[in-house]
Amino acid sequence: MNVQSVVAASAARTRTAIDGIARFAKLERVLAGLCALTPALLILADDGNVRGSISAYHSVCRPEAYYMPLTAAAMLFLVNGVVKDGQLYNVFLGLALGGLVFFNTSDFTPIHVAFAAAFFAGNVAVMALWTSVKGWRVRGPLIAVIVVAMVLWFGFKKLTLFGAEWISLGIIATHFIVESVVDGEGEGAA
Repeated sequence: MNVQSVVAASAARTRTAIDGIARFAKLERVLAGLCALTPALLILADDGNVRGSISAYHSVCRPEAYYMPLTAAAMLFLVNGVVKDGQLYNVFLGLALGGLVFFNTSDFTPIHVAFAAAFFAGNVAVMALWTSVKGWRVRGPLIAVIVVAMVLWFGFKKLTLFGAEWISLGIIATHFIVESVVDGEGEGAA
């Protein structure tokens, strides 16, 4: 085999790998968007009822509406953490979300709350700690919205936990999508 053939074969494998990564990045964006819409799906699955929290839907009459999207989101975090260098923190977040789903809020309240806190606080920590100066222009406002939502819920009771969680999921999904787009452009994480 001559040098030209080796180079051509290597270039073809590289193009195939890049195409695979681009498809995965698009899948990540779609799954992140679906994760942000999960609360709406839960309301629809419960005939328009808005419960106190996202976790309260574990007993909805169509439980797949609760378990499927949240399990897919947990797997998205896990795969992202394993596949992408420097994003091992997503393995932690995926395990936290998986634990939150596995240990329902009715039967395992303390364990469920611990996993929920780890997931939401972990996401805020990731956005805050793994941010370049340039990234603060994007992540700073995202973090602020999550913090304000949690303060409005916990501190002032002006927002339900369900509302605060939905806002937080939307922000987490936005962050995930922005990070996927930036990574896809080869500029590094925002």
